[in-house]
Amino acid sequence: MSGGEAIPWADANQAAIALVNLLDPGCVRIEIAGSLRRRKPEVHDIEIVAIPKVGTVSGADLWGTEEPINWLDDRVGSAIAARWLMPRAVTEHRSDGTTRVGTRMGSAYKALEYGGLPVDLFITDADRWGCIFALRTGPGDWNTRLVTDCKRYFRSVAGGRVLHFGKPVPTPEEEDFFRALGVAWLDPWDRHVDSLRFERPSSGGLVTPPALRATFGLDETAQPASGGESRAP
Repeated sequence: MSGGEAIPWADANQAAIALVNLLDPGCVRIEIAGSLRRRKPEVHDIEIVAIPKVGTVSGADLWGTEEPINWLDDRVGSAIAARWLMPRAVTEHRSDGTTRVGTRMGSAYKALEYGGLPVDLFITDADRWGCIFALRTGPGDWNTRLVTDCKRYFRSVAGGRVLHFGKPVPTPEEEDFFRALGVAWLDPWDRHVDSLRFERPSSGGLVTPPALRATFGLDETAQPASGGESRAP
């Protein structure tokens, strides 16, 4: 989250819709995420998740050799050239404890400004959409608890993917992300740390084998408590 000044939900949502419409021609899929999606009365930024359209165009050489193009990058670049969008300086916290202030315009994340509002644009692909969309919806403490407690059930989240015994599980939709982690579905506005509940996954290959549950003393019907212990549902 960018941590800008508080903005009324209606004002920020109107700006977010306009920005989505601006970028949509360059996307396979694009949605508003973050606190706007959770319908918080005031928000501090605009968070958007997108899958870019990619293709080829004729190059500038004599033979018109085809060159790859990312149409979302093209839309962002055109909007910056027209000064509708601006790159935004952000503070990067390094592993050695130092910080660096600079722009972030990478292939997976772009820090932007639109109409004076901070924008975080997160870019993913179809297989990881559900995972990235859910995590970028948040909230942050819910995400932290989710990715920590799911390890009790031999699942993890890394690189925008759910891993079960180290094997990637596709999450093309948000519901797939919840199902892969064995978490009961919650609407975005109902997601908070106290509402997080794990349940036995319904998908065949995702249930922890009984032998492993016994070996590690785990019960997949138990609910992780806020203090790190388990309690019966």
